Amino acid sequence: MLTVCSSRVATVALCSLVPALSCFAGAEARTGFHAIMPVSPHGRSPSGWMTPQARSAKDLLYVASGGAQTVDVFSVSGSQITLVGQIMNFNDPQGMATDAQGNLYVVDDYIPQEGPAAGQLDVFPKGATSPSRIIPTYPLTPFDVAVDKHGIIYISNIAPVGRLSPGKVTVYGKKSDVHPIRVLRDPASSQGWGITLDSATSDVYVSYALGSTGRIVRFSGGRGKPVDLGVAFGNPWGLKNDGSGNLLASDGSSGNIDIFPEAGGSLVGTIAVPGAPLLSTFNTTHSLLYVSNFNNHDVEVFSYPSKAMVGSITRSEWGPTSWPTGVAYWPPAP
Repeated sequence: MLTVCSSRVATVALCSLVPALSCFAGAEARTGFHAIMPVSPHGRSPSGWMTPQARSAKDLLYVASGGAQTVDVFSVSGSQITLVGQIMNFNDPQGMATDAQGNLYVVDDYIPQEGPAAGQLDVFPKGATSPSRIIPTYPLTPFDVAVDKHGIIYISNIAPVGRLSPGKVTVYGKKSDVHPIRVLRDPASSQGWGITLDSATSDVYVSYALGSTGRIVRFSGGRGKPVDLGVAFGNPWGLKNDGSGNLLASDGSSGNIDIFPEAGGSLVGTIAVPGAPLLSTFNTTHSLLYVSNFNNHDVEVFSYPSKAMVGSITRSEWGPTSWPTGVAYWPPAP
């Protein structure tokens, strides 16, 4: 069973599946949780580390919240999860990714009450609370991001502003901030949502909405025309590669994460999420899956490949108007 650490800064609780164990936010004594008091996180700073605990952490879990306009930073050490920092002042953070060097990539949307939507990708060096790089995505509205081992950035865009389709994947190099080095086009009349890649083949996979049906396409080597995998599911949100030739597609309609082979074909497994799975990330070894939950306003944790739910992470700041959105882990799974 996981242990989650809480503090005055964050109320974090782990819900066990053991029937006799109830989950109480901030009630460590009742559940036997070990409490740790981390240093209070700071706001944006020009450079450097947000806290000493963030600097010394061997593993970090990032959780974005669109309503709270923040990214919470947790250290993960064995069975303990501790809030060690926070990045603030986003508009609406969505999908996130990390690279081996420790950079954090955050899709930040801006949806005004009037006028066209806009968005950008913010890149943060490990431990920093201010971006070192900002990639504007206008006139497209971004949702998710993936980064390959060479530092090439793939952004899945829902659609041009003011329209519902078609979506596109814009690709950026290490120095291309204004204009993408190439554009991968989703099938006509579709909306691109989740994006992931296979580090061994450099193939890029995108979940997209075609009417009311979720589908997945592959761009071989991150280039060329989309190849439809021939799978179908409900409302498509996040998409993740499990490192073993399978794709995990979040289905916001059924509350499941459907597992399909990268080659396409029949469903090979399902993870039942008690709510609506939005985005997900694996830990470094692909042994734990963290899933942001649109309905329950928390992050569920599943063992993998057993698919058993082992707990959940909650914060008092997360709620009906500030549910967790993007999740990312460092070091990233290969």
